[in-house]
Formats: sequence, structure tokens, C-alpha cells
Amino acid sequence: MRRINGETFGRWSLRLDAAYCVLLGLGVAVFAERIASSIALAPWLVAAVGISVVVWAGGVLWMLSRLPLRRALWLVMSANLLAALAVALVSTTAATVLVVIAVAAVAIDIALFAVSQAIALRALPTAR
Repeated sequence: MRRINGETFGRWSLRLDAAYCVLLGLGVAVFAERIASSIALAPWLVAAVGISVVVWAGGVLWMLSRLPLRRALWLVMSANLLAALAVALVSTTAATVLVVIAVAAVAIDIALFAVSQAIALRALPTAR
């Protein structure tokens, strides 16, 4: 079995996470009114969350370029775990089963990014 290169895998994980955040955040912001009516939250709150996710994507890229990789992975992984939990909790406010499934799928996507960052952290050489 080939060993995972933690450096390469970690950098790709963070880049893909940032790209996903931009796409998801823009989609949420643009469709905030429709989304809000399906999950019983105020449209301005949903739009603010979408914009925050886009800003977070910039923060992820900033961390990738300025922080040691191990620290950036740990911070983003931790944020992803919290975000996955928050999104999963929002799914409980959804009006229909289909919306619950869609919101839960986003929570799973976010959790999978956290898993990829944990794998990268584990594959990084230990600091000496």
C-alpha cells in the first residue's frame, strides 16, 4: 500500500474545501429567500451565513499560505466539525423530508472535509 503524502494531501484538502465554501456560500446567499422558507430561518440570516462561508473560504486560503500546514489543517478541521454539527442541527428545522435530506447531505460533505484533513494530519511527519 502506498503511503499518503500528508503535505500534498493536506494542501489539496484545504484548497478543495475553500472552493467548496465559495460555491456553497454563493449558492446560499443567492437563494437565501428560498432556503429560508424551507428551514424556518430569516432570509437575512441565511444570506449572512452564505456570505460568511465565502469569507471563510478566503480565510482558509490565507491560513494555507501563512500558517504552518499542521496548524491550518487542525484549525480548518475543527471548524468543519463545528459547522457540520451546526448544519445538521439546522436540518431539524426543515419543513420537508427532502429538505432535511439535502441539509443533512451538506453536513456530511462538511464532515468529510474534516475527515480528509484528519487523514492529512495523520500522514504528516511528526514535528521534532
